[in-house]
Amino acid sequence: MIDSHDHLVFLVQLYLPPDNMLNKDFLKEILTEEKNLLKLDQVKRINVPLYDELSVVKLWPMMQTDEQFMRHFPSKMAKGRVPDREYFFNVLNTFQGEYVQ
Repeated sequence: MIDSHDHLVFLVQLYLPPDNMLNKDFLKEILTEEKNLLKLDQVKRINVPLYDELSVVKLWPMMQTDEQFMRHFPSKMAKGRVPDREYFFNVLNTFQGEYVQ
């Protein structure tokens, strides 16, 4: 059975973050072209091992200064929240593959 998120991805052919990141504010930023979504065929997917030094909590603050990277993430996240791990590393690998390797 296909859930609504998978169905939406199939229809638009865009790489969407998980539902918990896809809120009305982020959608508004996308529609006003302040933020971007990647096409599915542009995403360089990667499976990153679960090591403490490779946690989103540690890397997120460093990546927030990268304008190109941040155009794919909401401007505001709930206090104490970081982006979804899989989405974060797939976007990071797409733009900075040599860094991820």
